[in-house]
Formats: sequence, structure tokens, C-alpha cells
Amino acid sequence: MAEVTPTPGPFFLILGIYFVLMACIGWYASRKTKSLRDYFVLNGKAGVIISGIAYATTQYSMGTFLGTPGMLYKMGYAGMGITIPGVAFAMIIPTVLIGRRLVTLGHERGFLTLSDYLSDRYEDHRMSGLLGLMMLCFLIPMMGAQIIGAGVIVNVFTGLPAYVGVIGMGAIVIIYCMSGGMRGAMMTDVLQGSLMFITAIVAFILTLHQGGGLSHLNSSLNEMNSAYMSFPGANGTMTWTYYVSNILLWSFFTMGQPQLFTKFFAMKDHKTMFRAVLLGTGGMMVTALLVLWSGVNGISLVPNLKNSDYIIPIILQRGLNPVIASVVIAGIVAAGMSTIDGLLITTTSAATRDVYQKYINPKASDDQVMKLSKIVTLIVGVVVIIFGCLKPGSIFIINTFAFSGMAIFVVPILFGMYWKGATFPAAVSSVIAGVLTLICCTKIAAMKALIHGFHAVVPGVAVAALVMVLVSLSTKGKRPSEETLARHMLTKQGRA
Repeated sequence: MAEVTPTPGPFFLILGIYFVLMACIGWYASRKTKSLRDYFVLNGKAGVIISGIAYATTQYSMGTFLGTPGMLYKMGYAGMGITIPGVAFAMIIPTVLIGRRLVTLGHERGFLTLSDYLSDRYEDHRMSGLLGLMMLCFLIPMMGAQIIGAGVIVNVFTGLPAYVGVIGMGAIVIIYCMSGGMRGAMMTDVLQGSLMFITAIVAFILTLHQGGGLSHLNSSLNEMNSAYMSFPGANGTMTWTYYVSNILLWSFFTMGQPQLFTKFFAMKDHKTMFRAVLLGTGGMMVTALLVLWSGVNGISLVPNLKNSDYIIPIILQRGLNPVIASVVIAGIVAAGMSTIDGLLITTTSAATRDVYQKYINPKASDDQVMKLSKIVTLIVGVVVIIFGCLKPGSIFIINTFAFSGMAIFVVPILFGMYWKGATFPAAVSSVIAGVLTLICCTKIAAMKALIHGFHAVVPGVAVAALVMVLVSLSTKGKRPSEETLARHMLTKQGRA
């Protein structure tokens, strides 16, 4: 690329040290991992710092540092309108609506996965099969989006083909997830979260320095195109309907994400949860605000960039000494790795515990499941690497679609916790109807026109909710027992 001067020596040296450190943490975690519950949810003993940072870093991804700044590079300040409301509520809403109950159920019932919760609430283990299928369809592409970002970084800093970064990152994440499970993932998240925070600050400061200050940058933007300074943005994307959709997607609908959902099972207690929310929310707001603002500032710093996903790496590469730039760029690598490890463990748990142990071999011991988990982690990891090498779309588009697919599960989760009438047939029907609506509103032009600019996830969730109500009313005989309802319902009698 003409915009950058590759510096492969310092880059590989620093990233090599970083990857070795991640692998060592995974090895250490494996020595401390003694049980299946420990492997999947840290035995429910995660403290404030680990819980807060792990939730935040799993929520953030390569999209935060590559895809989303790239989107704002084309749009301007309008894209930043979703940053504060979207990020501020990303942990708060799930905590208020479902968090207390999940922490309680995780300790009382030993839940390890989203499937454990849904199967228990609806008294049918077939929920595991549905959830497992959805994870394969949506979480693998979500992991693929992160690993594509590694290819972008390697290409910018070394000039080597993108697949080198894809394979390298994939191999390291597989190693430490196979070794330490959730303990390894959450321990590495602490280091990765710190790097992400530093990277966002450094990128923003560099844009101010390179652009002669914020006032000069804004004047340049206004001269280039005044639409960069207002809604709906230079490319007309951020209409009010799309704006509302994005706030809902990245805050309210995070409750349907299994990789975030299970973090509550790992938390030590309710006090830990609330303190972790304050820590994680503060860190996410600062990180998102600065890195996305850097994407906007980059419009005038690196004009006419063909691939906008490259904007943050280019800013860092241009403004820093090669060695320092390589250290800071590890923060972007950390963003991808911290998301992949959470997704990888979640997908593995669905395949081994939810499908194998509950259906294929109910007599399988926890030790057998742990051993199988390592094999499944390797297989899924290889599939993700292949996906990343094929690169079927942009980071932002892949990540958003995959996140939207899993968001549909917010319907059976919330209805299961707040309405006694919700039944198993309705839960299954709602997810299927919601996902089909999401796909149709994404791919079919006539359906896109009908939703008037809303993101496809909004009608997807709306249809899922409607189906949940209608099918539940027609299958009243399938309601769970009073004992199960008392355990799950957030009523006066059942409140956590």
C-alpha cells in the first residue's frame, strides 16, 4: 500500500513476544483448571477486575478498532452518535434486567452455558440443539471477522499477505483456549483490555498531533464535505431509524449474546457484578469514544483511503517509531483475540456439553467432556482460520450480521424471565421466525424497503416476540412446572 511503509522486523519481534506471553498465560491457567465448571466459567469465582475487563473486552472486537472506525471514516461525526448511548448501556441493561438472576442461578444450579439456562427454564434439552446450530451459523463468522482484522494488521505493518496474520492469530488463540479454557481467556483479557485502552488513547492523541489540533481537523473536514459534520453523514447512512437500531443492537440486544451471557455465571457474587459493571462501562466508553473519534479525524489525515478498515493501523504506523507502533498495535490484536477466545470457549461448550453430554453420550464424565472440549476447540479454530483466509466480506458487515443473529435469543431469555406463560414450542418458534426475518430483511430488496431504514435485527426481534406470544397462548399446556417458574421468574417471590 502506498499509504504505509512496512516495518516487518520490529512488528514480528513485538508481536512474537506478545503471543508467547499469551501462550504462557494459557499454560498457567491450565495448571489451575481442575474441573469442567472451572474450565467454562472459572468456577463462579471471578472478581471485579477480571469480570469487568473480560466482559468489556469480549464485547469489543476487531470491529471496534478496524471495522467501525472504517465506517466512520466514510460517514463522519454522525457515526459517533451511537457511541455514548450504545456503549453506556452495553453492560448496564443486561445487568439490570437479567444479571442478578443469572449470578444466582449460576451458583445455585451450576449453569455453565446459555443453553443450560434456556433448557432449564423451558424444561426441554432440545433448546441445546437449536442454540448449537445458531452458534455454528453466527459465532464462527463473528470469530472470522476478528481474525480477518489480524490479516489487515499484518498486511499494513509487514507487506505480507493477509493470511499470515489470520493463521498466526488463530493458532495462538487456539493454544491458550485449549490449555486454560475460560480461566485462560479471562486472564488474558485483563492484559488485552489494558492494551486496548492504551491504544485508543494513543491513536486519538496522534490524530490531534498530525492534524494540528481538533479545531484544524474539523475545519478541514467541513471544507472537504460539510456532511461529515452532521446527520445523516457523508454517505447518508445514519438516518434516525438506523441510529436507533444501532443503539438497540449494541446495548439492549447484547443480552442474547452467549459469550457475554455466560460471563454472569463466572462472577463471584452480586456485589462483584455491580462493581464490574462500573469498571467495564467506564473503560468501554473511553476506549470507544477515542478510537472512533480517531477514525473521523483520519478522514482529512489520510484522504481517499481505498480500504477504510486500514485507517487506525495507518495512523499508528505513520505517527510512531516502528517498535513503539508495534507495541501499541498489539492493542488492536488484543481486541480481536479477546473476542475470539470468549466466542471460541462458548462455541466449544455448546458442542461438547450442550450437544455431546446431553444428547450423544449422557453418561460422559466431566473429564471426558474436558478432553473433548480441547479437540473441538482445535477443530472450530481451524474452521475459523479457513473462514478468515476466504474473507467473504468486510469486518463491519460480517461482525454486525453475526451479532444480530445471536441477538434474537433476547426474546426467549426475557420472556422466560418475565412471563410465566412462555413455553418451549414458542421459544423455538420465536428464534426460528426471528432469524428468518433477519435474513430476509438483510438479503431481499423488497423486505429491505418495508423496514424503512431500520436495521434488520429490529423487525427480526419484533417478529420473534410476536411469535413467542401467539404460540405460547396456543400451547398453554406446555408451560413449565411451578417449581421451575419460581426459580426463574423475576417476581416478588422469585427475585434474586
